[in-house]
Amino acid sequence: MHRLVLLLSLFYPVAAFAQNTSALINEELDKIVKLDIQKQTIPQAIATIGNATGVRIDVGPGVYDLLPWGEQTTINAKIENQTLRGALAAITRKLGLTFELKDEAVELQPLPALKRLGRRATVDELGVLDLLSRTPLEPQGDRPSVKQLLAAVDAKLDAAKSQFAIENRAFGDNAGTVQIPVARNATLLDALEAIPQNTDATWYPWGSTLVVRAKADHFRDLLTGKTVTTRFNGVDIAQVLAELSSRSGVPFVIEPGAVQRIPQDSRIVKLTLEAAPIQQALENISGYTGLAWSVNDKGVYIWNPSTGSANNREPTIALLTLDNGMQVVLRESQVPPDMREYIKHKTEQQLEKVRQMMKEEGFKPASQPATRPTTKQSEDL
Repeated sequence: MHRLVLLLSLFYPVAAFAQNTSALINEELDKIVKLDIQKQTIPQAIATIGNATGVRIDVGPGVYDLLPWGEQTTINAKIENQTLRGALAAITRKLGLTFELKDEAVELQPLPALKRLGRRATVDELGVLDLLSRTPLEPQGDRPSVKQLLAAVDAKLDAAKSQFAIENRAFGDNAGTVQIPVARNATLLDALEAIPQNTDATWYPWGSTLVVRAKADHFRDLLTGKTVTTRFNGVDIAQVLAELSSRSGVPFVIEPGAVQRIPQDSRIVKLTLEAAPIQQALENISGYTGLAWSVNDKGVYIWNPSTGSANNREPTIALLTLDNGMQVVLRESQVPPDMREYIKHKTEQQLEKVRQMMKEEGFKPASQPATRPTTKQSEDL
């Protein structure tokens, strides 16, 4: 009992400190500030704001990868007679970012549309996000159809003499029947965000268009277009999948119990990826673990097709590289017997080459290969 009380007394000040810090930052955000930021990189501008206000500002994961020049993207801002909250809103809006109050700092984060872009934005793409975020939609009714909403956004862009226009790839004949709830004070950005929140379509700036397309198609493009260079050396499969999801920007939904049904020795992944598409990484993992995956409007759905003992899973016999660079996992049943024999022969040849390299390098393994007894040894036995 005394031990429990002691633990609580140790942890309570930490939680209280975090709450107090958050409250203090919130108080600072409502104070009037004066800032003069001229041609400063983002890290320099963050330092200027921090020195002037005492508020710590962090940059969220992946933010710099989405900005035109990463950390070297510059900011120009002159703020007078405005709260720090309003100043940060104005500054981040120009960068396609937003901010969130954390326990001990304010964190800069990408707007959802910028995050969906999946690459460095151009200056024009950031500019249209800024325009969308400060232009009111003024909707006619609180539940316009997709057709009405897209037409209204297009008209506003045209009135602002923007080079951007809507490109609708997701909605066809049903654009006039699908209704979307939109607040009366919504900006163009708010209105467009209502599409991914309420339908199986999404949107983002691309070139000189605001493209509206099916989420599943967008996810597939991210899986094939985004590459990863990394090495998983004995990493748990759950951690590997979480990292691939983060790097691709695609949500991974895993069937309950799917990982638990993988054989214990197959849950630890050893995989080296060199500029490999995320899709290829998933194929490799599928071949190694037996997990299956598919893409839908929620992201990547991963399940375990094994219904009995996981050890009864059909073994993988080869990883075939196609002429377009894509790699396909081949199961034993997919390969004819004569080809299986050839693959086995070539594999043994390559393994023998590795063994020869071991000898040349003087490598002495702790375990010795199994050997057949000679005739004399057999007689002795």
